[in-house]
Amino acid sequence: MSFTLLVTEAMSDMGMDWLREKGVTVKYGRGIDPEVLVEDLAGCQAVITRLAVMNREVLEKCPDLKVIARHGAGVDSVDVDYCKEHGIAVLRNVGTNSVAVAEHAVTLIMCLAKKIKIRENLYKADQFKKGRKINAIELSGKTLGLVGFGHIGAIVAGICGNGLGMKVLVFDPYVNPARLPAGVELVSDKKDLFARADFISVHVPATPETKNSIGAAEFAAMKKTAFFINTARGTIVDEAALIDALREGRIAGAGLDVTVEEPTTMDNPLFGFENVIMTPHNAGSTEEALHKASMAAAKGCYAIINGLPVEEPAVVV
Repeated sequence: MSFTLLVTEAMSDMGMDWLREKGVTVKYGRGIDPEVLVEDLAGCQAVITRLAVMNREVLEKCPDLKVIARHGAGVDSVDVDYCKEHGIAVLRNVGTNSVAVAEHAVTLIMCLAKKIKIRENLYKADQFKKGRKINAIELSGKTLGLVGFGHIGAIVAGICGNGLGMKVLVFDPYVNPARLPAGVELVSDKKDLFARADFISVHVPATPETKNSIGAAEFAAMKKTAFFINTARGTIVDEAALIDALREGRIAGAGLDVTVEEPTTMDNPLFGFENVIMTPHNAGSTEEALHKASMAAAKGCYAIINGLPVEEPAVVV
C-alpha cells in the first residue's frame, strides 16, 4: 500500500530511498515549530522524527497519522498515551546508535581526564608554558560508575573495563545480574556508586521515575576529584544542582551532550565553566548510526502501514 511519510528533520536518505523504491511519497519538513509541523503533516500517514515534539496539541490536528517512528531510542518527545488512545503506532529504534553514544561518552571521559579543553584554551591564549603545566590523570585503575546498564551502558563498560583498565560499578535496579560481565560490580545504593566512582556516566531513559533523579544529594556524595557525564537526557538531572556543584568546586567537571532545555540558552551558566564540555545532543550522530536508524524507521513505518511484522531494531512501544 502506498502512503505519504513526513521526515521532520535532516537524516540519512538511505531509508527514504528504500521507501521511494516501494512507491511511498516522502515529504521533507520545513521545521519543528508546532504550527509548521501540523501543516507539514497534513495528508501524511507516517512520520519519522528526531527532536520534533509530537504532543497532544499536534496530534489532535493530524487525523490521517497512523504511525510515528522515532529516529532514536527515546519516546519522551511523543505523547504515547494519546497515540494508544487513537490507534497511532509508535516505534523506537533499539540499539542503532548504541555504539555511537557509548563512544561519545567515553570520548567525554577521556577529554575530561586529559583536560583537553583547558589545555587547548591556554594554548590558544598564547599561554603555552602555562598549558604544559596542566597535569592530566590516567584512566587505568580509576573507577567508573554507570547509572543504567542497557545497550549503551554495557558498551561503555566494555570499553572502559576491558580497554582502559577501569573498575566498573553499575547501579540499575532493573538489570539482571546474570547480564553483568565478570569484573563488573552491581551496586544497590545509588549514593554509594556516586561516592566511590571517579567518573559517573548516565545511561537511563527519560521517564517520570528518572526525572530529576540525580540532584544535590548525588553531587554531594561525589568526590571533589570526580567527573559527571550525561549522554542520556537532560531531564534526568537537576541542572541547577549540577551548576551549584560545579560553581562551588564540589566536583571536578562535567561532560554533557544533553541539557534540560534544548537548545539551551546562551546564558546557561554551564557554558561558563572551563571544566565542562558540552555538545549539542548529537552523541548518536555518526554516519553508521544515522544510516541504521534511517533504515529501521523507514522499514518500521512501511510494516505498520501494510500490516506486516515489525522487525528489529524497530520496536513498537
